[in-house]
Amino acid sequence: MCRTITRTAACRRWAGSATVLGIALTAGVIGCDGGMTPVPLLNVPLVSDQTGIVLGATLWNATDTDFGEDCTGTGLPATDVHAAMFEALNRYRIENGLNPLIYSQTLQDAADAHAQDLWGRGYFSHTNPDGAEPPDRAMMAGFCHRYVGENIAAGQLSVAQVMEALRASPSHDANMLEPDYAYVGMGYSVDANGRRYWCQLFAFDVPNLN
Repeated sequence: MCRTITRTAACRRWAGSATVLGIALTAGVIGCDGGMTPVPLLNVPLVSDQTGIVLGATLWNATDTDFGEDCTGTGLPATDVHAAMFEALNRYRIENGLNPLIYSQTLQDAADAHAQDLWGRGYFSHTNPDGAEPPDRAMMAGFCHRYVGENIAAGQLSVAQVMEALRASPSHDANMLEPDYAYVGMGYSVDANGRRYWCQLFAFDVPNLN
């Protein structure tokens, strides 16, 4: 396995690839350049992660926030699959001594749209063909700010398989166990051939700027 880690004050980058449990893994970045990965022709399960930018409230600026009414969009998962993804993630966090996350239907909307877009436009990346990244999608869906993280996966047949693949990859696992995340929304979509696409979209808490 080859994995390079570069850290800055603004972003944490995982770059590289690995094969874990026979599953091809790739890692992405946020706030850093990265290309798109076309969806492979073979039905090989894939996962990819993108970590969030960690900034204190004093470093936020107005262009990165939109504190509208109920911008977190808290509520219940849309389907049984979304609920199973949410429950599996929170169970894993609690097992590791972390607080469970709050479910955001706003983040779910962004995650669902991205999961569908991955197969709809035939790519596998955190950056879509228009150049939009997870922070852009979160804000376009109506979330409060841009400080988010994302894991994506494709080809796994169940929530258990997705969680197994994510846990087996250090960067994806770190995303799920980030202690400062507060919200999450799950994305799930199935293409015409029955291939399943999965997305976890995390967000840090809304800062108190008063």
